[in-house]
Amino acid sequence: MYKKRVLSVMLEVGFGHKSPALAVQEQLVQKYSDRVINDVVDFAHASGAHKTDEQLKKSWDIALAFPISARIGYLLVELAGNNLAYIDAFFKDFVEKGIAYIDKYKPDCIFATHPLCLYIAVQAKKELQLTCPIIAYVVDPFDGYAWWANEDADALLVASEYSKKRLIEHGINESKIIIKGFPLKQSFQKIDQEKADALKASLGLAMNYPTILTVAGAQGIGKVFQYIELLANSEKKINLITVAGKNKQTKKRMDVAASRASFPFISLGYVTNMHELMSVADVILSKAGASTAMEAIFLQKPMIFTEWAAYNDRYIIDFVLDYNIGFYCPTYFSFLQTINDIVAKNKLEQCTKNLLELQMKPGAEEVADFIVSTII
Repeated sequence: MYKKRVLSVMLEVGFGHKSPALAVQEQLVQKYSDRVINDVVDFAHASGAHKTDEQLKKSWDIALAFPISARIGYLLVELAGNNLAYIDAFFKDFVEKGIAYIDKYKPDCIFATHPLCLYIAVQAKKELQLTCPIIAYVVDPFDGYAWWANEDADALLVASEYSKKRLIEHGINESKIIIKGFPLKQSFQKIDQEKADALKASLGLAMNYPTILTVAGAQGIGKVFQYIELLANSEKKINLITVAGKNKQTKKRMDVAASRASFPFISLGYVTNMHELMSVADVILSKAGASTAMEAIFLQKPMIFTEWAAYNDRYIIDFVLDYNIGFYCPTYFSFLQTINDIVAKNKLEQCTKNLLELQMKPGAEEVADFIVSTII
């Protein structure tokens, strides 16, 4: 029996575009492996556009370290609107090699979780006269900026009415926009209290202290870690876990901070059990990012955001504040005040209650079902 070929294209800038693609792949393998083959590729790298790949990844690291650059870029993209032809000039090598990659792969469907990948898929469909559907998941859960607003896509899947509204404002026909739950892997399920308590004890955390989990994506870049270095000098009655991702320099900084802290402080690098760490935590401390925010929402964990890069991340903060499911602390003073309130007043109770009332559920399975419905 011929198996339909689904090509999932993303860019591994951070984990926010890769994680949803892998979550959908997990469902495609579990439910449709007898009928579908799915490959997830880091598109610029896989196509051989190595210079562009390096530039994109370096630019994202710069954006995290210097958010103003990302905000200017976002505003320029919005200013250009739906005229995306400049992408051909700025990313010529990637466009050409990406189209060649798709030609060789011969997909029955292309699924994109990054807007640049979506653009190249659409261009390939035109140039190669393909008939396969082009489907994108807009991984910005509360935004739909100009790069996502590609009218030649066959379907744009979004996590919320907020994203749908933004795409309509950019001129996308409402019939092409479909709300599907944000794709998260099955491992992101809340572990039971007994297992959480056992993990907490194994880490040496105080059972009667609130636990703060600090994350900043795979890059481990952000002023959130500066806050932690200052917090380590205090005598707060808290547990603190930091995850530095792949950033060895940040890991060393956190090791030093942990060595002088008077409260339980666990410094970790790259981890594969983030769902367990989130289940142990009472609050998630992070820069604003789509995957972390959605993971926290689905696990009913309040958030403390300290910063944002581009305006699509600012929409996440606005949502969290509008629904009172977390806090925004752009200064160390506001962060310290929030920590004091959490310790002294149990301020997390209302946030947790509001998270439960949201009733948001992961959507990897329904996204996989939708993809398959277009080709079988």
